[in-house]
Amino acid sequence: MRSLTKLGAVILPLALLTACANTAEMDALKASVEAAQSSADAALSAARSAQSSADSATRTANDAESAARAAQDAATSAQNSVDECCAKIDRMFEKAMSK
Repeated sequence: MRSLTKLGAVILPLALLTACANTAEMDALKASVEAAQSSADAALSAARSAQSSADSATRTANDAESAARAAQDAATSAQNSVDECCAKIDRMFEKAMSK
């Protein structure tokens, strides 16, 4: 019985130390998980911000493309008008030269 008491006296402090170590490890693990969650939240927020910026840039690019297309159409129309005017002047010049 005495050896059992001695064994109990040795085992009880070891068990308490192990429980304390496990609690410390759990606290460290919890802190690590919380830090990882915080980092993941920050990364998600940054990704959402980047997506918003990309969407805005896409809209701006689409608007610029539409403006460029409209400018090209206006330039083509102006060129056609100039070509018609030049053709009319050429005909008038040829008619005047033939008299």
